[in-house]
Amino acid sequence: MANTYNIYKVKSAKLDQLKEKLKLVGLVEQKTLEKDGYLKVFYFSEKVEGNEVWWWKTYRDFFNEGIEEPKNVFNFAVLLCQNTAEPEKIFAVSLGKSHFYLSKFIQLDFGIDLALHMADESTILLKKSRYFTGTKRQDVSSYQQFQVNNYEAGESVDHIKLKAANKTVWGNRNIIFADSIQMDVDKQPMHLPEIFKIIEASFKDDQIIHLPKLESANADIAGDLDAQALTHLRDGEGGVGVDQFHVSGVSICFSFHDYDYDIKAKSREGKPLSKQLGNSIDIEAVSEFLADNPDIDDINNVTVQFKNEDAGRFTKSLKELLDMPIVWGEQQYFLKNGEWFFFNQVFMDYLKRSLNAIEVVLEEQLIEEEFVAWQARKRANRKAGDDKVDYREAYFNQKICNERGYKLLDRELTAIRALDKKRRDYKVEVADLYYKGEIVSVKISKKKPELIYNIEQSKDSITLIKNGAIKFRKRLTSAALWFVFEENVKTITDVNSIQFLLAVEAWRKLVVGYALKPKIYISRHIK
Repeated sequence: MANTYNIYKVKSAKLDQLKEKLKLVGLVEQKTLEKDGYLKVFYFSEKVEGNEVWWWKTYRDFFNEGIEEPKNVFNFAVLLCQNTAEPEKIFAVSLGKSHFYLSKFIQLDFGIDLALHMADESTILLKKSRYFTGTKRQDVSSYQQFQVNNYEAGESVDHIKLKAANKTVWGNRNIIFADSIQMDVDKQPMHLPEIFKIIEASFKDDQIIHLPKLESANADIAGDLDAQALTHLRDGEGGVGVDQFHVSGVSICFSFHDYDYDIKAKSREGKPLSKQLGNSIDIEAVSEFLADNPDIDDINNVTVQFKNEDAGRFTKSLKELLDMPIVWGEQQYFLKNGEWFFFNQVFMDYLKRSLNAIEVVLEEQLIEEEFVAWQARKRANRKAGDDKVDYREAYFNQKICNERGYKLLDRELTAIRALDKKRRDYKVEVADLYYKGEIVSVKISKKKPELIYNIEQSKDSITLIKNGAIKFRKRLTSAALWFVFEENVKTITDVNSIQFLLAVEAWRKLVVGYALKPKIYISRHIK
């Protein structure tokens, strides 16, 4: 008879914290048994009070008289297994809901990393991914027949269901890989060390599949990244939000409730601080809270409490809710479940392959001396209301139009009707240039956020035009971005900014989705 095991790899440095957590949530230590070089300690929920049935009061009138208020009782347990010869090797088997309590003490990429060494990619039945481009944040897909290496640019896989490549060692049943691995095997719990040995041996083998995924960052730089994140938050940078579903172990958990939120923290002296955020949470509210409390010096002391009458209350670290890239050294890091990660080379290869498919045209240079001479002439003959004299883009755009016959759209704004009838309409800049069916957005800047803003503006314009919100009566077959860099950039992937490249990829997807041709022009700013 096959038994189902949901196996986690525990961080040895957090073993004592894990044991304290297990006691805190009501798990009581049972027997300790030893076999095949592993101590196995079992923890069980001896006394479970039960949770309120949220719909009891709502439907009370439909129940027969005399029925007592029901409680949902969920027993759960953990089997903690530690190698006696190598105590740093620790595995945990989750039973029931205990996977919710293990997440802070495990290697978050253990399951996916194992899949790289022993999985048969062609047998993928289910795949859950996080996206870092476009409007899609997460996606769950099922397959009849998966096409090997069929991954999208900007996709990071964090949950897959498939078979092992070596059926003799692993069997022919499906296995789920995520933060943990879940598998059905014909072994009793006392024989789990045999599985642990196979797992350890598999990690020594070469990788046989190549998934785009996040890799754990070196723990030595976590403190520096935390400090940078706190600074960015105070400046109102980054994003914060609640995912509609997430992976916990191998479980894909969906959010069925709306919540009210309180943000809480401790000052450097340990003073408790809090603020009610209402039924939404955004970066502005977080930034304002931190600005009002400048003595908060550790982002790990900031939490968010979720409140719902039916679902009760629970607390998450603010870091678990952040979507914030941090550049440190030559690498760029991202948060996942409150821990720092970076993109693996496979992710970067898919992204670069997609970006390199965009037609790139190396264009004429922007000569600073020529701009300064134009600027002097404009100032000498400046007319009232002429505010373009200080903008290099105005000079560059006019030069292109004069020399090539492009139509100038710079600062040509179109009124868009506001959603609220009582509010004023707002304006959108369509693009900078137009020529033979192509609209072009031009940006001259060495600051990546300004370049990304230009990309987002182009996306908005294209969407509004194609949806008919902007009455753009010219023929439209292509959309282009024209970047003027100070560096000697020959292709768009020469730009060393993952956020910039992800923004370009999101733009490419949108342009192609509207049946337009994407194009990029690159010029160099010669000072």
